[in-house]
This record gives sequence, structure tokens and C-alpha cells, in this order.
Amino acid sequence: MKAVIVLCLMALAVARGDKNAEILRNDFELNAEDGSYQSDMESSNGIRMRASGISYPGNEPETGSYFVEGEYQYTDLEGNTVLVKYTADENGYKPESDILP
Repeated sequence: MKAVIVLCLMALAVARGDKNAEILRNDFELNAEDGSYQSDMESSNGIRMRASGISYPGNEPETGSYFVEGEYQYTDLEGNTVLVKYTADENGYKPESDILP
């Protein structure tokens, strides 16, 4: 799960290339009772990210799975707003966007 978020943010940083961007909002909420979380982030250069997920524990320590859904948005070099929605679970990362084949 963390890898998916990090990869999304890295892709956005490379796509935008704005070294002076500032984080305007970075909210994270963890529900310890059921293992779910919600995360929202927005930066001054128009990048936005929203994700929520839940952990499903397995029968043994260090086993189980996650389900994550979210979206990120940025402005490409031509000034177009790009939106990518995704889910990620034990079957992999599944993005949906007009920019994808």
C-alpha cells in the first residue's frame, strides 16, 4: 500500500517538476479498530491525492491483504488536468484514466 502511494507521488512530482510547490493540506485519519484509513493531500501546484483503504489480517503474522482505492490529479505540461482513479488489492494495481491506453 505504501509503495503505491509513494509511486503515485513520485510520478506526479516528475510530471510536474515544480520544486517550489508547498503542501497546502495533508490530512490522514487512521481507524485502529478496523484498520482502515483515509488520506487527502493537496499542493500549491495543483496536485491532489485522495486514498482510503482497509487492512484485512491473515491467519498468520505478517499475512493478510489490503484494499486501497483513490485518485490523484495533476496538470500536465500542456496545461491539461489529468485525473487517475485506482484500486489496489491482492490482485494488483488497477488504474483508470483517459490518459491510459
